Amino acid sequence: MDLMIPFTVAMAALIALKLRSFKLWDELVEGLHAQHRAGWDALGQPIGYFWRPEDPPVPTVPGVRARGRAMAALREAAPAWLPEGDPLHVKIVSWRLTSWLSLVGLVVVLAATLLLNTVA
Repeated sequence: MDLMIPFTVAMAALIALKLRSFKLWDELVEGLHAQHRAGWDALGQPIGYFWRPEDPPVPTVPGVRARGRAMAALREAAPAWLPEGDPLHVKIVSWRLTSWLSLVGLVVVLAATLLLNTVA
């Protein structure tokens, strides 16, 4: 069987999942900016992949650095200042899930491709 068909389908699904994680991240930081400005400031004023606040304008390089720090912080736990019943908790969990699934899926597909190519 030609391996390109399952590889292409798997990669298309993983790319779609990764784009969804980018969108979830944007929705998360936009929600933090709109609803919890002090917390967004505490995270270093992170920007999204496709979203950037207009007020205050955040320069690209500091915003990307803050995004990296905020991602590292939010991967482990929701911030203590975020209220327990806040809907952004769902965004955090969804972002974590899509990020990890896309990463693990990519590793599995690449490992399977390499393994199948060495066997064949």
